[in-house]
Amino acid sequence: MQLICEGVPFQKPENFVAAGVVGLDLNISNVAYVADGNAGLLAFAHKVPTFEREISAIQRKMQRSQRIANPDNYEPDFEAQKGRHVVTKKGKVKKGRLRWHKTKRYIKLASRKRELQRRKAAYSKSQNRKLVNDILRTGNQIKTENVSVKGWQKRYGKAIAAKSPGFFQSQLKRKAESAGGSFTKFSTQKTALSQTHLTGERIKKSLSERVHYDQSGIVMHRDLFSAFLARYVDENQLSLQDAFMAYPGMESALLEAWQRYKQSANRVSVAESRSAHPPVEQISSVSEKPNQIDDLRSGRKVS
Repeated sequence: MQLICEGVPFQKPENFVAAGVVGLDLNISNVAYVADGNAGLLAFAHKVPTFEREISAIQRKMQRSQRIANPDNYEPDFEAQKGRHVVTKKGKVKKGRLRWHKTKRYIKLASRKRELQRRKAAYSKSQNRKLVNDILRTGNQIKTENVSVKGWQKRYGKAIAAKSPGFFQSQLKRKAESAGGSFTKFSTQKTALSQTHLTGERIKKSLSERVHYDQSGIVMHRDLFSAFLARYVDENQLSLQDAFMAYPGMESALLEAWQRYKQSANRVSVAESRSAHPPVEQISSVSEKPNQIDDLRSGRKVS
């Protein structure tokens, strides 16, 4: 039996959707957003357990069980030189079509592994849905670059699986359009927000450089500055004049968002940041400058 209810589903009061333009910059491990008088740099799937040690231990047990139950499917063990010592290495799986016998122990271990992976995915989706609701409280007209999440999956693999930026993007699009807003993607090649300066120049930078040193004198986190510029993109055209005029009113919100991100990043352990947040973000102390807009006004005009 299938039950279909008529009308609009109940919505929690705290999950309201505000009207306004939100510039978004999607990264591998976090998302930067800039709305009207509000900005933030938030991590995907914050505090989500990865169960990496448990899953690795189960995989080793499954491998041993397979070797014991299917000895004919593996090449014989062999001795190899490792430094000054001779060690015995396990033979590889034989080529061709093989028949595998799965023991009860193997099936039980595989079930435990699937349950841990399911729990990890459920935690990640739950946290990313909260992140979507937080952003929609600041605006429902989303503007972001058309990034390739599939390309990230090929390059970063496990980090993408743990953070799920593709799921976040699809949920944000669905909820924004459902609330009467819009979700607009524009070309990364035509706008090149991470390379663009308010003076109109484009200067390439490596992925490890997370701080944007603008030619006008502004120093800002790379993702936050890209999200700020995304607000002023219309039909793949960036209006630098509008961005130049609007920056003085947004500077304090951007600096506060960067400061909050640095405080949260300091609480992340080194091991967690290496395994789940590539590339490592380098924070500069130059951002502590109290007022950057004075240099902007005294610098060159936007062409």
